[in-house]
Amino acid sequence: MRRRPLVLILFILSAVLIVIVQCTQIQSKDVRGEAYAGSATCVKCHQDISSNYAHNAHFKTSKDLMADSGTTAHGRYLDSLNLPGDEFVFNPGTRVGIEKRNGSLYQVAYVNGKEVKAERTDIIFGSGHRAYTFGFWYGNQMMQMPLNYLTKEHQWVNSPGFPDDQIYFGRPVISRCLECHSSYIEKQPQPADQLNVEEQFVKGSMISGIDCERCHGPAADHVSFHLDNPEEKRPSHMIKYKDLPLSRRVDMCGLCHSGTQVQANGSKFGFEPGDTLLSIPQYNTYNGGKLDVHGNQMQLLKESPCFIIGKADCISCHDIHEKQPASLAIYANKCMSCHQADSHPKLPGKEGALLKQNCIDCHMPQQNSTAIGFQKSNSKEKIPYQVRTHRIAVYKDLVR
Repeated sequence: MRRRPLVLILFILSAVLIVIVQCTQIQSKDVRGEAYAGSATCVKCHQDISSNYAHNAHFKTSKDLMADSGTTAHGRYLDSLNLPGDEFVFNPGTRVGIEKRNGSLYQVAYVNGKEVKAERTDIIFGSGHRAYTFGFWYGNQMMQMPLNYLTKEHQWVNSPGFPDDQIYFGRPVISRCLECHSSYIEKQPQPADQLNVEEQFVKGSMISGIDCERCHGPAADHVSFHLDNPEEKRPSHMIKYKDLPLSRRVDMCGLCHSGTQVQANGSKFGFEPGDTLLSIPQYNTYNGGKLDVHGNQMQLLKESPCFIIGKADCISCHDIHEKQPASLAIYANKCMSCHQADSHPKLPGKEGALLKQNCIDCHMPQQNSTAIGFQKSNSKEKIPYQVRTHRIAVYKDLVR
């Protein structure tokens, strides 16, 4: 009989310990600093949004396999991508094999039938909507692998900009790439007497994908306030993206969707909602030349009459928390909120109903990128990289 109170006390202490551990996990220290709460904290109150966002291309734009526990975790994730083993042939004596070894995916260089280099996939870039790019750790440097995988074409191709006649493992993935394909990574201090040292990173510090606080700003104060005031439903210490002025909303997206034409001397990781691109040190934007559909979405949108008259910006068409819609009719319906199908000069009457299903292909057509293309195996032929232009306009070559 005397043991029951002791058992009860132990049970209560165990329950309290579990709660403490769970709270500690939810409010774990973020590598970006005390102002950040970490995305795991957001899930506690925003479960539906978090669940939907897990399927969004922004969230899936990078994956650090080294952050998973062991090669079994690597294998599970890689298997879920359905990446086939294969080989890429440069010439009869030079090829790259894509091989699974010990649950991980390797790219293996062969010269005259002899293996000369093998690297394990440690990082994956891209949501897989069009392609995947792969990286590996070389010491504390992040390097890009020779081959990309095109998901729609179901084939391995030579990475854009790589030599078309030899295997190349020597391109570093620099912080400029990671500033738009991740939410943060910590750089190793560079010795003052070694100015030409390639960038090196702290392994395990990468926050994969675009997380909540990358777009909504540091959230530690927001979380603390609402944990202390659970009855308060209006968001405090948080800037709502939709409440920003038009120019600041577009700048938030344009930080990454402007291609290489937005250059900055400082890191883009510190950019927060409400900031302007003009606040970035040594900011440069488009100043002439041909805009490319690969990367220059902000500049192309700004040339669109719908944007110029203030009727459309990024979130007019894109739900940034949802998976990309499979049907163009969903986008067409957004157009129909301002445009009447039966008033179309080229498709009057019954034909105007076609617009309710797809007005996108005519007014935002797929175009070939002039910036990148993909080389096919055992060939000098390039596969064009097609991207839908964000310049909403009348394209005369598409008019019937």
